[in-house]
Amino acid sequence: MTTVTTGVAGTARITPEGVYGSIAVAVVCVAWKGERIGQLALAVIGYSVTLWLAHIYARVVQGGWETRNLASVRYWAVHEWPHIQACLPALAMIGLGAVLDLSPQRVADLALVATLLNLLVWQFAALRQGPRPGVVTALATVVLDLVVLGVVIGLRLLVK
Repeated sequence: MTTVTTGVAGTARITPEGVYGSIAVAVVCVAWKGERIGQLALAVIGYSVTLWLAHIYARVVQGGWETRNLASVRYWAVHEWPHIQACLPALAMIGLGAVLDLSPQRVADLALVATLLNLLVWQFAALRQGPRPGVVTALATVVLDLVVLGVVIGLRLLVK
């Protein structure tokens, strides 16, 4: 069974689930073509919760019969929680867009921007938690992030 690495005083460290969850929310924002802002909020929440539950299920199933119990489910629910946290910036922008009475597509764009910024925060937080990365690792990370940002923004322009 895979375990979560913990930091000082047993606090959970940054895990890839936040990066993955941010990319998933970005895809929802890119693909969304609805006419009501509430639909976008439901799509983001629904997708994030579904992804979270699917990951919990997969982790529990992976553990084998001897570890399938409530404690295991609780453990993986906490470990996979960044999938839910990753949707919060998008939801904040959706709420702001509703308050400012922006068009649904403008709100989707704002949610996407917030999600991409969140992706960078997760990525750099994950990078900083270990030993200081070398120049090559840092540059490779920046290049990879730019590629991901370019692909997501390119997809948004195509879908729009």
